[in-house]
Amino acid sequence: MNATAPARLRTPDGIVEVASDALDRPVVTAPSWTAAAFGLGWTVARHRREQMDFMRRRSHGRLAEVLGPQAVQADVRQRVLGLAHVARACWELLPMSQRHTLRAYADGVNAAAPNGPGGAWTPVDCIAVTQGVFQALSSDGQDVRMVEVMRRTLPAAVVDFLLDPQDEFAVGIDGTVPDVCRSALPVAELKALMAEPPGPAGPLVVSDGRPIGSNAWAVTDGDTAVLANDMHLELTSPSLMYAARLVVGDTGVTGVTVPGLPAIVAGTNGRIAWGFTRLPADTCELRELTPGSTPGTYRHEGRDRPFTVRRERVSVMGGDDVEVEVRETRWGPVVDQLRGRPLVLSANLTDPTALDFALVGLYESANVAAAADLLNDCGMPPLNAVLADTAADVAWTVTGRHPRRAGGPRGFSDSERDPWPTPRLAPHELPRLVTPPSGHVISCNNGDAAGRTAGLGWNFFPGTRSRRAAAALAAGGPHDEARCGALQLDVDAELYAYYRDLALRYTPERAPVPLRALRDEVLAWRGTSHHDEYGLALLVLFRELLREELFAALTRPCRRYDEAFTYCYNGHERPLRRLLDALAADMVPKPWPGPAALVVGMLGSAKTLLTKRTGSAEPTRWGSVNALAPTPLGGAPVHGGPPGGHAGERGVGLSGCPESLRVTQPDFGAAMRLVVAPARPEDGLLTIPGSPAGTGPVDLDHIARWTQGKTHPLPMREDTPYGDGVRGPGSLRTPTGRTL
Repeated sequence: MNATAPARLRTPDGIVEVASDALDRPVVTAPSWTAAAFGLGWTVARHRREQMDFMRRRSHGRLAEVLGPQAVQADVRQRVLGLAHVARACWELLPMSQRHTLRAYADGVNAAAPNGPGGAWTPVDCIAVTQGVFQALSSDGQDVRMVEVMRRTLPAAVVDFLLDPQDEFAVGIDGTVPDVCRSALPVAELKALMAEPPGPAGPLVVSDGRPIGSNAWAVTDGDTAVLANDMHLELTSPSLMYAARLVVGDTGVTGVTVPGLPAIVAGTNGRIAWGFTRLPADTCELRELTPGSTPGTYRHEGRDRPFTVRRERVSVMGGDDVEVEVRETRWGPVVDQLRGRPLVLSANLTDPTALDFALVGLYESANVAAAADLLNDCGMPPLNAVLADTAADVAWTVTGRHPRRAGGPRGFSDSERDPWPTPRLAPHELPRLVTPPSGHVISCNNGDAAGRTAGLGWNFFPGTRSRRAAAALAAGGPHDEARCGALQLDVDAELYAYYRDLALRYTPERAPVPLRALRDEVLAWRGTSHHDEYGLALLVLFRELLREELFAALTRPCRRYDEAFTYCYNGHERPLRRLLDALAADMVPKPWPGPAALVVGMLGSAKTLLTKRTGSAEPTRWGSVNALAPTPLGGAPVHGGPPGGHAGERGVGLSGCPESLRVTQPDFGAAMRLVVAPARPEDGLLTIPGSPAGTGPVDLDHIARWTQGKTHPLPMREDTPYGDGVRGPGSLRTPTGRTL
């Protein structure tokens, strides 16, 4: 396509020009950052207006208006949380400069799509989209409920065992490996629970939370620092992330945003680079209320107190409206009940003071110290922030508003004694690490000593991915963009070596033919999560079945007390392995007669499930069960898989798994992969599983390149090459040059 003139957009601050590179990624040149927000809103709306409407509706409980009855349950949940009310309160609290940014973005959206779906875009809609991201990265209180129920029903020693903070794969932010303490097993208590007869079949007990929040590291050789960040989120069609470059004066900010969010959320300004991973922070509280003596009241401080009632109406396309009655308290809404008692939620998500848009201040940050200061006082979801700058410094710190906690697993808050509002840590109290002797900082959602000491959280994911990244970065050599990008694609799956060895221990070489076939399939695994691997699919299911069987047995009293109980401790790998290491005749759940029967039975069941899923009893290739299946927008049909898939699969087979650095599941994975050195942003790399437009052959090409591990350069200028050193079909693609 031949180049055309950039679009010229008139704003109160002056003319904004919007051009696009060969991949249709926008380059917005503006006289001010407020005007740049207008240009960003304009160009995103050209491509993603329908997606933006879907995201604001999902956040504020209005999906049923366009999707019908299938969305009612989700809408009711959001209406109970009252996020629309929180968003409006948040808007009133924002500093005037941030209001100007949101208004400008909304004006740009409406200029590009004056008749967009769902009506005009408003500044509060930007807050709605941000709340959706906030919600995806925050606890919903299930882990708090889990701890409370376990403490009410299990021996204290078993609770401590099941919530063991020690991590077999622990690694520090600087890549050092700490000592792991080993405590004695509560053998007698475990044996007693294992001996209980199984109850009726029900929902799964183990809730395996996705490691949302990603990989990030920054490495320096003393001369140049490089940042790598791949954010693991839901894979959607169109893609969740959107690449853009904003230029004001001599500063160009390049990276990714989310349609509807008026900021570059990860990227570089040519002086610093920044990226984020999820921090599973302790920012959510549940309170159990005692019902009052009269209907519509609860007992507090010796008196019956009335609930405040808020009524919501959910409109349903093709169906009757649904009335929702929400009971409110001083702490927040009633979201559930436990044994007939109301449960009230308080969280950063429902606090209008916990969210702002100070992130745009990073555009002018000059070094990692200034950026860390800004992020420590920024209203964002709780996140790990990884930074690099042109002075070759690297840093790690955290974002968000953090309650002052003692640390460790925590059950329900006490309505009578716990202070309200919950006191917060001051920004200067948040942990930070700048250019350690190792020369690198790493965060992959795992726990770290600094975060635990500050009481930021306890339900961390294990350090499997961080340990792998630390080993690679410590190996020496030039950690440039190419090497960091290759590490993002690492498919080592060492975690499953333990389960391979366990399976082989109970399937001897001279076992009967059916067992030998299982043994051969396990032996075929070469240690990676490459899509052509055999044996991994069997080991993944084998592990899932073992943990469900063992943890369901240990938590039977919990499920009897609370039928909604789930064991959602992200760090469960250590207690699981300790149980498997201790297998004995009296340490297996009833009705299994012994360890061999349990292990072989779970291995056989895994094969049966695989056979049912694939329709074949032949050995299963990983890519045949880990095939790309992005979540469609609003339930619309998903386009066909990208080129390169294998015949008979739903889509292309994906390399990677949740325990390898290259994290993938059919509808989950790296929504972006960014690698950049602030000193040479023109050499930066960026890959997104989809094009800016989100449709058509170009979109399929972007997805194919993402799947194959290929990359594109950052959108630095209009003549950015297509990738692989080859320029696209034209050096510039822009909208028609009209002035608004």
